[in-house]
Amino acid sequence: MSEQDSLVHIDIGKKEMIIESIISASTNVNVDASVTPPPTSSTVKIQRVPQKVRETGDYEKEYVPKVVSIGPYHFGNPKLQVVEKLKPVCTMKLLRNSDSTLRSLYDKLGDPQMVLELKGFYEEHSTYMFCDEDFTKMMLLDSCFILYCIVLTFFGAPQELLELGDQIYYIKRDFFLLENQIPFKVLREVTELVSMPAYTLWPFVYGTIFSSLRPPKILKWLRAVNVYTRYSRETWESYSSESPDHLLHLLHLIVTEKVKAHTAENLSWNIGEHDDNMCNFGTANELVDMGIQFKPSRDSRPRACVKFVKGCLELPPIKVDESTKAKWLNLIAFEKGSCAIYDSWVASYVCFLHSLIEQPEDVKVLRKAWVLGNFSGRSKDVVKLFDEIATGLVPDNFAYLIVKNKIQVHYESWRNTLLSQLKHEYIKSPWSFLALVGASLALFLTAVQTYFTVWSPGQKQM
Repeated sequence: MSEQDSLVHIDIGKKEMIIESIISASTNVNVDASVTPPPTSSTVKIQRVPQKVRETGDYEKEYVPKVVSIGPYHFGNPKLQVVEKLKPVCTMKLLRNSDSTLRSLYDKLGDPQMVLELKGFYEEHSTYMFCDEDFTKMMLLDSCFILYCIVLTFFGAPQELLELGDQIYYIKRDFFLLENQIPFKVLREVTELVSMPAYTLWPFVYGTIFSSLRPPKILKWLRAVNVYTRYSRETWESYSSESPDHLLHLLHLIVTEKVKAHTAENLSWNIGEHDDNMCNFGTANELVDMGIQFKPSRDSRPRACVKFVKGCLELPPIKVDESTKAKWLNLIAFEKGSCAIYDSWVASYVCFLHSLIEQPEDVKVLRKAWVLGNFSGRSKDVVKLFDEIATGLVPDNFAYLIVKNKIQVHYESWRNTLLSQLKHEYIKSPWSFLALVGASLALFLTAVQTYFTVWSPGQKQM
């Protein structure tokens, strides 16, 4: 046997060992430190959290996975081994226990050019220790686990994951951490192989940030037109054409969808009269005093959803739960790492929301208007949450400039200012309101008495 034939025989043997290890639910992954590092990619598409953030206390809390490791950055973490043992089981469930499908998927992902490309998504020192076979196994198991969880999210918790107890709620959070990603190309390969409609990823990714809660009338309308299914297909086609690098990138595209297209309009709209530094309108509760109403966007998509029309501020309904801080912070970290391409639209959006939420009363206003789904408990906790997320953020002065300028014009209106003072001073205070009614009634009776005193019949005869 020649040396080349011997190497081919070794590669095939390694492949069969990995296939058998997945089928038998084994999780023994070998690491070969002697493998030559692959060429460094010109652009690392799955980045690490910036060093300044890694040195803070928030890193372990908000950027490190709590339940499941995806990709090489946190692979081997002893705290994440429970789910690691479940990945082969979930993989075979997704592939309907088909050994041939598993081998076909492994062959696709294990192609040398494919492996080289996928490794180039990560920082060099995070992947060079993995031989191609072990790296392929990691990509295969992680992608199948993600899609298995997504598919079964709509039907409840997968039976295989129920033993995790309360930790199961952190799986979705872990899928959207900056350092916990796999190339989106891998997910595409799996969805095509298992004939899974790729657009089913849309509601899952959208729902990680935005709330499905709606007022009863709007919810009835959404169901009547089957809006989620239709938008799932249409919006998926637009997002997939932009080739997201990973799930967190896809979430970023959803949050910032088409908003940058309005930049030129922002620059031309009354820029001489107002800019972001001059916008000093109040919080949500204060805007209500100015006669401004809040309501959720019917479109159910972030595109052009933040708008101000006829005294009404429309916002996409967002959810607040235990994973909200981690998701927004990781979106911002991704944005900072790609600032030359994506600017700072997420940071600007968070700052805009923070400007509306400063007191518990502001949370109550937005929750009552169905633009805030608060699942985290007390209103003051939501205020604290946005304070922590927005700390140190610098918004883009031109982000949401049209909306801010329109609110500012309304805010400065004499009519609305007068109505606001009356409402704040009298209507919101029961005792002040009663005093106002009493004073008005006394003034009216005094006027009536004066009229009859001056114009009484006896006065006319004189």
